[in-house]
Amino acid sequence: MTILEELKNKWEEGQKTLIPPPGYDQASLEKIIKARVKKPTNMAMRYFWASFTLQLIVYALLSHVIVKYWSDPEILRFSLVGILLYLPFTVMLMRKFKSIAKTRPTDSTGTSLYQYVSRRYTLLDSFYRFKKRYELMLIPLSAVIGVFLVFKLYVPGGVAAHPWGAGITLVITLISCLLALRSENRKNFEQPLHQLQEILNEFKSEAQ
Repeated sequence: MTILEELKNKWEEGQKTLIPPPGYDQASLEKIIKARVKKPTNMAMRYFWASFTLQLIVYALLSHVIVKYWSDPEILRFSLVGILLYLPFTVMLMRKFKSIAKTRPTDSTGTSLYQYVSRRYTLLDSFYRFKKRYELMLIPLSAVIGVFLVFKLYVPGGVAAHPWGAGITLVITLISCLLALRSENRKNFEQPLHQLQEILNEFKSEAQ
């Protein structure tokens, strides 16, 4: 049973009682829809804050390395590439989630509520598609940069002196990232998108 059908049933039951039932008008519908949209939106917003915080840490660490090892061209080059690699992702993250947070229904009509849910779904789905494509490049390259810098700074001889150790570290890093991304995508994107799609489907079924 859809949420719209539930409202109709409650209204019809209320008509049979002696005490006038509470009004189930468009304002009530808007309140219920907002409550249902809030849960998947919050799941996605938790990703935003966690990801944004992580990216700030990455920028801070690479900036520190640049300042401290300015005279080393290899370290400088890899650090700058790391920062430039994350910038497009950060910009897209900020744009999409700012738009999601600002999305509001213009009024309490069914059409506006449908557009409100549809807009949030579209923005979240758009970022998710961008995220999956961009991470195909971001994750391998950032893993390579991270392994190179760690070996360069903390292992005598660097990657050149320990190719097997660097290779094993890189493989473990990539596997760990892939497992984390799989869980992250399912929890923060696939489940919220599925929930928003269910709400949109209810609107469509009521319109038929």
